[in-house]
Amino acid sequence: MKSTILSAAESLRSPGTAAEPDPRTAMFAGQALPSLAAHHRDIEAIQLTIGVPEAVAIQFETARNLYLYAWHVYRFFPVAQSQALFALEFGLRERLPDRLPDRYQRPRQQQPMLAGLLGYAIELGLIRNEGFSRWHRAAEGRARQRRSMEIIQTMIDQQLESMEVDDDEPVNITPCDQRWDLVQILQKSLPSLRNELAHGSSMLTNQVLGTIELVAEILSQIYAPDSGAVVSGTSQGRQSV
Repeated sequence: MKSTILSAAESLRSPGTAAEPDPRTAMFAGQALPSLAAHHRDIEAIQLTIGVPEAVAIQFETARNLYLYAWHVYRFFPVAQSQALFALEFGLRERLPDRLPDRYQRPRQQQPMLAGLLGYAIELGLIRNEGFSRWHRAAEGRARQRRSMEIIQTMIDQQLESMEVDDDEPVNITPCDQRWDLVQILQKSLPSLRNELAHGSSMLTNQVLGTIELVAEILSQIYAPDSGAVVSGTSQGRQSV
């Protein structure tokens, strides 16, 4: 039986080409080939806190390694994204009870799904907007934009042609700037993404670092020392965390 003929980028690497970058790594016009060291720095910067259990951390490290090796095999990017979401679901299962309230786990479900796990963790206050770096960046961005508009209005009111501004000066972040409810978005978007990847998808993108960062920040939040006592179901029986 003849096998399907695939391009060199899609086929099994030979021993001589296994360490080379995937041709798609340098596909973007006008960009130099990103070095493996720079690619490594991107994923190395995303870390879990010490409190995350070893079994969960290993699953997350698998996602980080897949992302690293995607420099060689481009199709490892969505695999790394999938693995990060699998690590998230596993981490939530280990942290939360085996049985969730009915609104998060249907009576016939033997185990809760990712959407329910996220929802219950959010309700318990284990996952909060303040625990996400992108939430803080977004709030600061709104504050800076608001300050820019205030400066423009001041120039108009005072009929000024120019005004000296220190871009490095800290901005005053107000509750209005923090109005973005990121956790409610993640409760819907992460399970949807996980299902799309798990059930088979031809999607191919290297824009997965953000998902891995989100997973790291959620796991770090739910296993933080001050996250409170929640009875969890583990493979070794039920225990208090």
